[in-house]
Amino acid sequence: MALSTGTASSAVHTTALPTVHGMRTLTALLIVCLMLCSAPIARAAELELWPPVPGRPVALFDRATSRYSAGHRGVDLAAFEGDGVRAGAAGVVSFAGMVAGRPAVSVDHGGGVRTTYTPVVSAVSVGQRVEQGQLIGVVGTDDHCRSMCLHWGLTDGLDHFDPMAQLSIPTIRLLPQGSTPQPRPPRVSVVPGGGRMPVTGRASSPFGMRVHPITGARKLHDGTDIAAPCGTPVTAPWPGRVVGAAFHSAYGYRVIMEHDGLRTAYAHLRGLEVHVGDELAAGTRLGAVGSTGLSTGCHLHWMAWRNGALVDPLTLV
Repeated sequence: MALSTGTASSAVHTTALPTVHGMRTLTALLIVCLMLCSAPIARAAELELWPPVPGRPVALFDRATSRYSAGHRGVDLAAFEGDGVRAGAAGVVSFAGMVAGRPAVSVDHGGGVRTTYTPVVSAVSVGQRVEQGQLIGVVGTDDHCRSMCLHWGLTDGLDHFDPMAQLSIPTIRLLPQGSTPQPRPPRVSVVPGGGRMPVTGRASSPFGMRVHPITGARKLHDGTDIAAPCGTPVTAPWPGRVVGAAFHSAYGYRVIMEHDGLRTAYAHLRGLEVHVGDELAAGTRLGAVGSTGLSTGCHLHWMAWRNGALVDPLTLV
């Protein structure tokens, strides 16, 4: 609509006002935009994390003034090469590979919110579901810290957040003076029967990164070596079924067992004493310590997988 004072030169034009329908549409679009823009931030704020390594912070999160300005977009935790790294929360592995020459792992926790771990040599694969506290890899080499560390990040793909602010805080119960606290409930085992060591001996080489004593290659040591004299009985830590029993060029004579939600393997055995399909009770002999395959002496190489991912078998007993 235009208003006029009677002369063309003095005509004043006004802008048409939006209709009621237009106002409603604009309001709806604004609400949707606010919901979408704030959703990742809300999800990141609601996420409860566990520390991926036990080390103390050596460099804290420093929020950048903008998305593209300088800042420390994560926290550095003290860790050494070969230390196990665990998922801060349950999710799906969205990346496992190299970033700018550094090994890295990312876990998506829904809605685009993910935690990142660098430098980490992955023990999981993209698309794999991981639980909170599950081993996802080991600390690799990097020059990010003066001493070794793990760089831990939390992001929604655009903004970065302080993962330390999302750590779960344990419940503290205050008791009256002189009262006796009740004992803690027994720990629920993650595998049937609580588990036992498959052989008597000392752990001579732990799970994690190392230089192979024969090939000289630096790689993940995918199990725990237990030193014991050749011929020492090796027994099943849990009841299960034999799903593999064969000679392997590197592992020598190896037996693989399936348990409830867990797979274990026993390598460098002296020979094969069980067969595929055998059902073994906990404590049943499955072989004897040997030095077959790529081995420097008598020992048992003990391996374990939980939900398809390699884990340190010593954490299961």
